[in-house]
Amino acid sequence: MNEVEKIKITADCSSGLEYAPFSHHIQLTRTCIYFDKEEFVDGIDITADSFYEKLKTTSIIPTTSAPTLQEILKTIEDAKKEGYTDIIHFPISFGLSTYGQSLKNRIDDLDLNIRYHVFNSNTACLMQGYTAKYAEILADKHYSVATIFEECEKLSRQIRAYFVVDDLKYLVKSGRLGQLRGYIGDIIKIKPIITFNEEGKLVTHEQVRTHRKAIERCIQLVLVQVKSLKDFILLVGHTGRYEDALEIQKRLQKEAPNAKRIEIFTIAPTVGAHIGNGILGVGCINLQGLKEEL
Repeated sequence: MNEVEKIKITADCSSGLEYAPFSHHIQLTRTCIYFDKEEFVDGIDITADSFYEKLKTTSIIPTTSAPTLQEILKTIEDAKKEGYTDIIHFPISFGLSTYGQSLKNRIDDLDLNIRYHVFNSNTACLMQGYTAKYAEILADKHYSVATIFEECEKLSRQIRAYFVVDDLKYLVKSGRLGQLRGYIGDIIKIKPIITFNEEGKLVTHEQVRTHRKAIERCIQLVLVQVKSLKDFILLVGHTGRYEDALEIQKRLQKEAPNAKRIEIFTIAPTVGAHIGNGILGVGCINLQGLKEEL
């Protein structure tokens, strides 16, 4: 007789689930954010609003550290006590951080008396969060780990997002843009539109001369993606620019009235530390072909 799987879903706080526009019971592992010698635990010591306000008043570019193995092991022990047979963890894209792959390697070497799986969604922010949410829906409906992986891999391939970077110094410091290229971009006011490639890395999709034109281009890129779709969600992400995100949402409500939902999300401080303030982005999630509703 096959063992009945009881599956717990976890994610790291880069998923934006702290600020998600939907309910969930996904346990989050925490990242530490450092402003020089000041240390904050994302979502506990500092919220997104206070983080982005702090960015406006400091010249310090923050750094981050991944959740500790000790925290992960505490999550595992709690899950075992609750009778779970499996945990599926959703970290930030392996292409953006070594955390997920390193965790997978370390966990594989441990004897835990529970099966621990690490899923690479090749994305971040609420797109990562939605993938974890879909896994939770499937787990609640008693799908197997194998099927959850298959479905989440399908979903991750059906997500697109485009972001406009307002201040290139954060991407330059984090190595996402070459030093010279970043400074030239600042001087001539080029605004790169960034997206995730198939490996889950941030890449420049194209470059536009002004911020307004770059935002317009993001909107058009997403509208083209959903033009032939019958079932999809639109997302508007931001760092400290809620009013601008609201205007984009209103625009999308007019131009894509058949969207299942059009949601605004705040990019978590853990991610914001590496991309800076003033970010705006537009994304879409193609829901067609999924086994369950999201």
